Amino acid sequence: MTRTRLFLITGLAVSAVAVIVVGVLVVGMVLRCVAPTPETQDLPDHALTPEESITEVAPHMDGTVAVRQRLVFEAPPEGEDSVGLWFVSEGLGRNPVSGHRLAMMPVVDELTAVELSTDAGSTRRSPQEAGDLDVDVETVREKDFDYPRAHFSLRPKDSQGRAARWDEGRHIVEVDYVLDKVFLTVSGREFIALPLSFIGAPRATEATHTMIVDTDGPLACPANNVDFALNDCADDFAQIDDDGTEGTTRMTWREDNDFDHDVVVIDPPENMSARPIHPTERS
Repeated sequence: MTRTRLFLITGLAVSAVAVIVVGVLVVGMVLRCVAPTPETQDLPDHALTPEESITEVAPHMDGTVAVRQRLVFEAPPEGEDSVGLWFVSEGLGRNPVSGHRLAMMPVVDELTAVELSTDAGSTRRSPQEAGDLDVDVETVREKDFDYPRAHFSLRPKDSQGRAARWDEGRHIVEVDYVLDKVFLTVSGREFIALPLSFIGAPRATEATHTMIVDTDGPLACPANNVDFALNDCADDFAQIDDDGTEGTTRMTWREDNDFDHDVVVIDPPENMSARPIHPTERS
């Protein structure tokens, strides 16, 4: 092989290697410059599981609390059962002086209910309504307490506006209402008591509940079977987190925990225009 041919082959080889190196560098630069595909921030509500319920509460200076509850549930095959919202007397523990049981009975006003769409495009932040619901209220006397308990039955409406059966499958219900008789005083302490009652569907197991409270805290969870005390909610019962939004606190709990709590207690807003009431006492 002549020296000239050797130089030619060597030059070609070097050139090929250079081309490959440059190509790799260019591809790497292009890959680094291409923006990643943005993730979807808002999932359709039907992506939620039927074992979750979400409750948002906002206390007012007049002693009432605005509540919005959302529940995802699976209707039974026969579709005959309604979704129900129960309000009963809730325990606050015992009066440390008299030893009597303390209980509060919230009053529900201005309740409205809608079914939300499960179509893609109906998002958590911007849900679309699928239609108003029929609301039937039943009030009965609760044994051992001179207070009524209220049961709100929620059903879809047919084309004539009458109550109908739930179709089999997944549904999303959103309920808005106002709670009264929740601004209380016990042992010289004024507070707002939020009942841990929530909407639920028959034959559906709701495991996880989230309450988002319009307050910086603290949250307290008095036990219903001991003397009244503002106990820490996170004590083997619930997880308390900063909601990430200024002025709100998130509490999450599960029904399979030791359920010795009926209410969540929060401090009232400043400059209250209402006077607190005393809870009911029973021996």
